[in-house]
Amino acid sequence: MKATQVQAAEFLEIHNRYRRVNERMLILQASVAEGMRKIGEGCTTEEVKAEFVSLKEEIEQILSRMMEICESMNR
Repeated sequence: MKATQVQAAEFLEIHNRYRRVNERMLILQASVAEGMRKIGEGCTTEEVKAEFVSLKEEIEQILSRMMEICESMNR
């Protein structure tokens, strides 16, 4: 099945959202790695831990929706 304009637009929108969230995750991971290297600890605050969880959940939601869109085109 060919993608509709709506599906293509939604996929592009969530792709861009994924890129932003993933960029934040990469920065957070680099900060944690630096903390581990310099002071022996990474996720030192509850805020950092909470942000990891939040970003992980958002990434999972985005990837799940992308998969739904792809699967809907194979019906």
